[in-house]
Amino acid sequence: MQVTLTHHTNTRKSLEIHVPAAEVTSTFGEALARIAPKVKLPGFRPGKVPKNVLLSRYAREIRQDVAELLVQRLFWDAAAAAGTQPISQPALEKADLLDGQDGSIKTLYDVAPDVKLPEYKGFTLTKKKRAIDDEAVEEHLESMRQQAAKLLSEDGATTEGLYATFDIKAKPAGLKSQTYRDQVIQLDPKRPFDAEVLGLKVDETRAFEITVPVEDTNKTMAGKKVHYEVTLKDLRKQTVPELNDEFAKDMGDYADLKALRTFIRKELGEAAERDAHARLQSTVLETLLDAAPFEVPVSMVSLQLDDYSQEFANLISRQGIDPRRVNWNAYRQTRLRDAERAVRSGYLLQTIGNAEDIQVSDDEIDADIKTYMEENKVQQPFAAFKAELEGRGATTEIKGRIRTDKIFDALIATATVTEELLDKKAFEELVELERKRDAGLASARFDAGGLESGEAEQEGGGPESVKHGEEAHVHGPDCDHDHDHVEEKPKKKAAAKEEPADEEKPKKAAKKAEAVAEEKPKKHKKDEDPEEDKHKKGKKKS
Repeated sequence: MQVTLTHHTNTRKSLEIHVPAAEVTSTFGEALARIAPKVKLPGFRPGKVPKNVLLSRYAREIRQDVAELLVQRLFWDAAAAAGTQPISQPALEKADLLDGQDGSIKTLYDVAPDVKLPEYKGFTLTKKKRAIDDEAVEEHLESMRQQAAKLLSEDGATTEGLYATFDIKAKPAGLKSQTYRDQVIQLDPKRPFDAEVLGLKVDETRAFEITVPVEDTNKTMAGKKVHYEVTLKDLRKQTVPELNDEFAKDMGDYADLKALRTFIRKELGEAAERDAHARLQSTVLETLLDAAPFEVPVSMVSLQLDDYSQEFANLISRQGIDPRRVNWNAYRQTRLRDAERAVRSGYLLQTIGNAEDIQVSDDEIDADIKTYMEENKVQQPFAAFKAELEGRGATTEIKGRIRTDKIFDALIATATVTEELLDKKAFEELVELERKRDAGLASARFDAGGLESGEAEQEGGGPESVKHGEEAHVHGPDCDHDHDHVEEKPKKKAAAKEEPADEEKPKKAAKKAEAVAEEKPKKHKKDEDPEEDKHKKGKKKS
């Protein structure tokens, strides 16, 4: 086989394959046989249109089909003959094909980067950890009290602080009226609307007008008078339980409030340790990435962008926003740096894992699954549950997660680690610093890492669920995306209060590099490696 290999970059290559005339002719025959039954032309029976007529009328379609057939048939053997190992499906770049003549096809594809490892042992690290003091315990107790609060029916009229349910009819000057039913509002007289409805009783209706300030962000309503007709349907008062032994018993199997405080201190301490360890992993990873610059394959970055896009589509779908209204090319552009860094992380950790010969045994995978089953009270037999996970490709992810943890553990074991305890103020400053750094960005899931094939030509566009009009699959709740690419933004919500030892943020920032599951980034045709396909399908969840 005559093959010409061209190196465009360290990771992007092209192969030009010479195709003998006999094979070109044979493939043209195959393409003609595929198109002939579909062609309907006056004067010819289906399937009986002469070859020269088909070649004349459908030349472009036939040549494209021939080129694709030849790529499928020849590319992988040609790549092997050229001594190159593709990690992406080939993209047809050029084809010179005429029936009965020698021809050529040129394909573009990616290969894995050559990662030159920096010094990755012996770091000096600071483990920043929230100190769990009495203040942290009491804050958590107060949070539990607020969560246990009940809304009880209230007689009488609306007053400050009560929760009121209204049917509201609003008629802005010059615009059509709108009706809003079952609107629940905690009354605050400082707001103009709330001040107008004070003193209402259930089933009473009140009409009034409010002038919207000219500086209001809603330009349609700014400066307009709005006529309201409001009916009070329900009135409730929030009742928070007292902090005493009875409250502790209601919260679980605790003898008294002292026992509950002891449990909370232990739980917060464990959460603070997980949080600090995740931040430590993040520090290690950032240090390694800065020390090891290397090019990443375009196709792997594109797959990571697909992941981000699908997660964002799922998030806004849950918020009632149509993903088709998103400018997906703009969204992908803003996430490009994150995707490149995520892919680099996967390759880098994978290479370290290979260098240290870090393996994951079947027993370790089984133990992880059994722990999950126990914690989540899964009633299925172990074998059946594991088979389900394997069918979804989830065991590949489990293997990758375990191997990633082992890689980080090995790196941290060689480091000199100093622990720094942070009080509430210092911890909040640390969290705020991280928030500013990562504002509006979803977690960079370091899961491309050269372990699944991509489409080299796949450069943009929306997620598959949007392209095909499918209902988006719901991911977990830890998506943290910016909404700036939605044509109509949802109303902003107040930021949730930071818990004393919230381990989720550093988890998003550093964990997990699932792609390091396998020792070497071997790549084959998709139809020859079903495990790779399973991994790809199962990967898009975390």
